[in-house]
Formats: sequence, structure tokens, C-alpha cells
Amino acid sequence: MKLGRETLINTVAMLAVAACAAWVVHRTEWVDETVNSPATGEAARDMHYAIKKIVQRLGATVVSPHNLDRMPPASATLVLGSWDWDIFPERQPALKKWVESGGHLWTAATKRPTWVPVEESFVPTAPTGRKPPAAPFRASPSPSGGSFLPPRLTFCHSVVEHSSIDALDAFSAVNSADTPLLDTIAPPPKRQLCSAAGNRLLKAYAPVHWSIDGDLGHEVLQVAVGHGSVTVALDAFSSNERVFDGDNAALFIDSLHLQPGSTLWFVDTEERLPLLAQMWKSGAPAMLLAGLLLAGLLWRTGTRFGPLAAPPVPARRSVTEQIRGTAQFLLRNDGTALHRAELRALEAAARRRVQGHDRLDRRTRAEAIAKITAIDADALARAMDTSLRRPRRDLLATLALLEAAARRLSP
Repeated sequence: MKLGRETLINTVAMLAVAACAAWVVHRTEWVDETVNSPATGEAARDMHYAIKKIVQRLGATVVSPHNLDRMPPASATLVLGSWDWDIFPERQPALKKWVESGGHLWTAATKRPTWVPVEESFVPTAPTGRKPPAAPFRASPSPSGGSFLPPRLTFCHSVVEHSSIDALDAFSAVNSADTPLLDTIAPPPKRQLCSAAGNRLLKAYAPVHWSIDGDLGHEVLQVAVGHGSVTVALDAFSSNERVFDGDNAALFIDSLHLQPGSTLWFVDTEERLPLLAQMWKSGAPAMLLAGLLLAGLLWRTGTRFGPLAAPPVPARRSVTEQIRGTAQFLLRNDGTALHRAELRALEAAARRRVQGHDRLDRRTRAEAIAKITAIDADALARAMDTSLRRPRRDLLATLALLEAAARRLSP
């Protein structure tokens, strides 16, 4: 059997494809990798969703208001995660008064009130030996909890808890018994804190009651303010992205000094009603009235499909009706103008009959016109006087007299 050229080319092509497939299978390795699915629902909107569920399981009551318009009860703990909590000037003194009355405030160093006796400082170089958490590096969340800011790497490092109250209890036990000091005070256990503290530390200007200390110093500390206390942390390690790294959850719960029945307030946002919703809530009647007025104005000035009323039938008016209508209008609005117009018509007719009319005074004109028209000269002189103020009834008689004289002067 003789093979054709086309069959040979197809065979070589199939062998080449098979060789490439065999090389890919031999040179590659297929492994399974677990990829965390993104948060959905309430967990995507609430940056403290996970820790809230944990503290609720521990018997605490969680309250999540949308803003800090009102303060928690005096015995509650406030976890302040909002960046805009001090948008109103009265918030600072109100929060201080609440803490001094017995409240417990938990806040990050970058969001702390100005009256807290704690400040953040930097050291020239960061300590070595810190390792990233088991999960891949995470970027720190934005203040709103939705999108992400530029990456801030999270590292895990060893920390210890210190409490001045525990130290006092141990010192009392040493003084009350013949127990060696080294046997009584055990070194605090080390835990793993995963945060973006870097080369920062906290300094307090008041006695520290409780703290979490790393290689550099205080990373979380609690100080007394009045009858209450304030806990300040370098980094908010309680967010959904970090709470399960290392011992973050246990350390955060320890910093809250959580007890069964405790009340925790989480204020992470400063949400407000939209402007239109707030206006409707505050002044619904005024908005309804304004809406009706606006609708009426638009209806009144809008484009129409026809006239408001049927157009009148056009008709011609006689000259007599036009003159009579104009005279009635002038009589109602300005009688003086009508009197002057009638007087000008009389003078125009008298110029044709009285010689040297324009050179004569008013009395002489009246006598000359009265001689021609057989009208009383005194009445005509008074009718020709423009300085007199006449009531409407006298004005009608005056106009009639002048009109009669002008007609008698006409040829």
C-alpha cells in the first residue's frame, strides 16, 4: 500500500501534537489550592462582623449604631472605628464626659481623641524577627470597611500582656506568705499579634493599668480617665481581615475586659439620611406645599395644545365707537387730558373764524368766540381755563360746552 503525501503530513502533525501533550503532562504539576471567597452580605459591609459574632457567643450584648449622635450607657464599652466621629465639635467633650463617668473607650491610635493621655511615636529601625501570618499578606481596609487602601503589610510577632492589677495581687501574695518571689510571679505567656504596627509604639502620660507589649514597647495600653478608662491600640487588629490571624481575637477580647452580660457598642461609620429623606422627615408639610406650588407653576407656564379660551370673532368698529371708547377711557383715567384735547379742537376751529386769534388772551378769545357762536362769554371763559380742577360732573358739562362751540365755528 502506497502512502500519499497528504496522509504523511497528517501523520507527522498528529505525532507532533501528541509529543507536545506528553511534554506538558511530564513538565507540569497539578495541585489543589484553597482560595478564600470574598465576603458577602453583612460581612462585606461590616468590618467588625466576625468579632461581633464571637463576643455575642461569649454572652455580651452588641449594639451597632450608624453614628455617634448619642453616647452609650455609662457601664458599656465603646469600640470607636469611625474616622469621622469628631465631625461635630461637641463630640469631643461629650465623649470625654462619658468616659469620666465610668465608660470604657477602645480606639486605634490614629482615631484617638485629643484629650487621651497617650501619643504615638516612632523608632529609627523596626525590630527583626517578625514574620508574616500564615495567610497571604493583606492590605489594610479603608475607614468605611468597603474598599482597600494602599497595602500595609501585616506581620505576626510575639507579645505579652501586662496588668498592674495582677502585679499588685502577686505582690500582696508575696508579703502575706513566706513564698519565694520567683515561685509566685510567673512570667506572662507569650502570644502572637498580627498587625501593621511596624516601628511604632505608644507612650502614656498616665499610669498604665493594662498593656500588650512587643519588642519595642506598648502596642496596646489602657489608662484611666476619671472613673472610666481608654484603651488605645497601634493598629485595629480586630477587623474581619485580621481577627483570625495569630491570637488577635483572644487579645482583642482581653483588651475589652469582657464579662458575661457586658454591653459593647461598635461605631464604625457616620451614616446619615440622604438630604431629601432628612428634609421629608423634618418638614413633610412644607415639602408637600412647595411641590404643589411648583406643579401649579409648571402647569401654568407649560406648553399647551390649545388656547385657554375660544378666540373672539373679529369685527370692525366704527370711528364713532372708537372715539367714544377712547373718550370714556380718558375720562375714567385722566380727565385733564380729555379737556386739553377738546380745547385744542376749539382753538383750531377758532383760528379760521377769529382774526389774530393767537395774539389774544383767554378772555378776549372767549368773547370773540361767544359773539360768533351765541354762547355766554363768561361760561365759555371758565370752560377754557385749564387751571381749574373740575369734578367729573362739571367736566362733562365743560366738555359739552367746548364741543358745541367748536361745531358752531366749523363751516
